[in-house]
Amino acid sequence: MRVLIVEDEYFVATYVADLMEDWGHKVMAMCATGEDAIEHLKRGGVELAILDIKLKGDLTGVDVAEVARTQGVTHVFLSGSGDPATRSAARATDPLAFLQKPVNERQLSAVLSEVAAETLGT
Repeated sequence: MRVLIVEDEYFVATYVADLMEDWGHKVMAMCATGEDAIEHLKRGGVELAILDIKLKGDLTGVDVAEVARTQGVTHVFLSGSGDPATRSAARATDPLAFLQKPVNERQLSAVLSEVAAETLGT
């Protein structure tokens, strides 16, 4: 799959990118701001967006998720936010999953398998 990683913590972003590549996926871009992420989404070619909620800049991962949804891009939240209002806003975007940080490789792998099956129609 072609994956967009939207995460403002560099080490988390590179760790997730390394996992994606190790599992045979192509990382299209790593973005630290919502504005940058939306530009990548509008260019097309992304099949999955992995989103943190709190980002650098004026936009949040929830804002990016809304654009992803209009572009037909499946999205997953990977966030450390436990705030109920924030989680509720994120869930309203209809994500495939909401995973809690720190990254659980097994959970992330299971979600990717689900996305791949959905994408391939199997």
